[in-house]
Amino acid sequence: MRRKFGMRAAAAVTCIAVMSLSAARAQPAAPAGSPQPEVAEVQKVIGGFMEALNAADIERFSPFFAPDATVFFPLAPIFLRLEDKEQITKVFTAFFETIRKRHTGPQYMKLVPEDLRVQIYKDTAIATFHFKGSDLVSRRTLVLERKAGKW
Repeated sequence: MRRKFGMRAAAAVTCIAVMSLSAARAQPAAPAGSPQPEVAEVQKVIGGFMEALNAADIERFSPFFAPDATVFFPLAPIFLRLEDKEQITKVFTAFFETIRKRHTGPQYMKLVPEDLRVQIYKDTAIATFHFKGSDLVSRRTLVLERKAGKW
């Protein structure tokens, strides 16, 4: 049962966090082994996001979301789109409380993004990756917007 819940926790991050997507032309890919500085910045943000998520720390997790962000939360009983940062924070606060009760921490989950790909479109970054479990692969997409020079 504990292993199943771990995969359900991974599914919780199926969030497709959408923050003001703008239409723009993609920048060319960097040569293999040398990510563009912008890509490295986004990877760092994703790393912080994952650290906060794995720590089940709402105080560190919530600031990653814009006020108008949306997230698909796939776990019962909340199979719906969360429509703003306030809803996201409320649902993840309850989710994190459950995780903290069921697991030891401070790293309550051990979700590791695999095959991370970052695409930059002017001031928008799209990060795609997946989590692997024993019997499933859970894909994720995060959309970030750069404002005032920060992702």
